[in-house]
Amino acid sequence: MKNILLFIFIISIYSFTYAQETINFEFSYPENSNFIVEQHTDTFGTMKITGTPKEIEGLKKVGYNSNRKLKYLMTFTSNYETGKRTEESFPFSFYYANIALDIDSDGKKQQKETGFPSVILKGNIIAGKPRLTQPANTGSSEHDKFINALPKYFEIDFPKVSGMKIGDSFITKRITENKSSEFSFFGDLKYTLTKIEGALAYFSIEIIVKSDANSHIKSSGKGKGEMIYNFKEKFIQFEKMTTTLDSEQDNKTFKIAAHNTIISSYELKIQK
Repeated sequence: MKNILLFIFIISIYSFTYAQETINFEFSYPENSNFIVEQHTDTFGTMKITGTPKEIEGLKKVGYNSNRKLKYLMTFTSNYETGKRTEESFPFSFYYANIALDIDSDGKKQQKETGFPSVILKGNIIAGKPRLTQPANTGSSEHDKFINALPKYFEIDFPKVSGMKIGDSFITKRITENKSSEFSFFGDLKYTLTKIEGALAYFSIEIIVKSDANSHIKSSGKGKGEMIYNFKEKFIQFEKMTTTLDSEQDNKTFKIAAHNTIISSYELKIQK
């Protein structure tokens, strides 16, 4: 009888301890480290254009159909070096070692692979967040514009959350905009803690996409994903999301409707 009671007591203590296991979430990078970040964005979709006979004829003359298939694949690898992290400072530098593009727009294909290993960009903590402090300066405005426009994961505004336990969640907002094309949309991403194992915390992601009120292109969508967070070293090790997005542009003479599936992934690999 005593052994049974002891067993029940031990199980109760274990269950209580496990249920109360918590983590503190704060996005950063591993300090005094060298690591590689690999990011992929794969976009597949269709675009339907309806308009006046003149508009449709104009599309045909430049080799496009009113019903188009699109594929846009982008991969880029960046190499990082970080210094010591303090409350007010965390210097880091990085460069883009490899950038690959694979585009197929209605049969018109374009492939490009390049890199900028000699172009060093720098960052540090500004107002409590990692931010770019030294952008690209190659001497070529075209190259600078391209490099500086590449997505930088550290610029995402993740919140600091203390005492997270299984089932707890937080929400971030990510904005996509193109000022020259006057479109802008944002995604509300809900991260929910699903598992804690060793130094890693596992999150599920729910995504809701909405248009900015002033955007000329109206977009909406939803998606799901997963994230792995190293809460001992305070860095996101892996993230992958799949989003379906519907967009519509209604001009005076023509209308564009697009349906896309976007698969994006991020992985940080520490160099030994």
